[in-house]
Amino acid sequence: MALINIPVNPSLNEKGEFATLDNFLSTPLKPVPFKNADKGRNEFGQEYKFNLSTSSKLEIAAIGGIENNHNTTVFIHDSIIYRLARSKDTDPKNIIKGTWWGYGLRIKIMVKNTQFGVDINWGAVSAATQLGYADAEFEIAGIGITNSDIFKLLPSPTDLNLDSYGEVLEIGNSIRNYLGSADPTGVEYKPLRIEVDESSILAIDPIENDRHLIFTYQKVNQRKRIRDIRKEAIDKGLNPDLIKTYYNEVFQISDDDKKPSTSDRREAKAWLDR
Repeated sequence: MALINIPVNPSLNEKGEFATLDNFLSTPLKPVPFKNADKGRNEFGQEYKFNLSTSSKLEIAAIGGIENNHNTTVFIHDSIIYRLARSKDTDPKNIIKGTWWGYGLRIKIMVKNTQFGVDINWGAVSAATQLGYADAEFEIAGIGITNSDIFKLLPSPTDLNLDSYGEVLEIGNSIRNYLGSADPTGVEYKPLRIEVDESSILAIDPIENDRHLIFTYQKVNQRKRIRDIRKEAIDKGLNPDLIKTYYNEVFQISDDDKKPSTSDRREAKAWLDR
């Protein structure tokens, strides 16, 4: 059983269920109780990347959703102190196998309107925005922290740029250094991350075909021939035969060497931008 970690919005409803996952399954999803947490305390900075082209629907729902635009990528940087609570429920239907309860700093960066062909990663966010390849905005949240002294370390919102981006990431180190090894006054453990069985996600997550379709529209927008995208599709874990099927069904392109027309490109771009 392969387990993967997913950051989650820590808000719970009145029944103790994850608010962002209320409608994800017929069975409510709750964090593993904090009473099950280990006594070890850890501090680290972990980074995640999400977009509609590559992330599962569970991942997207867990962080509170992503703007309905395939040109949007969300990055999350967590600098937290946490305790891991492992589930004692052996029912395979229980997809949440563990919950990280913690407090600290979460930085959320949303990059919008990325140009096709530009692969935005953590190191390139600020450069891409300055070069005009994308628009970016960020949120900084001190989760589980009510100590006013800690909040003084947080900056006021500002436009993301090369200088402020580095400063924002440095804040994570400042927070962790301030917190130290013992829980200070004014902190509360919140469910910040869940551990799930990857196979169960694949079983309930219907995004796989969506991912192929999105990839098809992206490549038609770039006017790529089928034969030119096979390797890229395989490298991304996609089935090139399904991509070819979508080329044929959506754009009536069955020849591997046929280049999508300008009207095909317009149709693809309109779909991606909707």
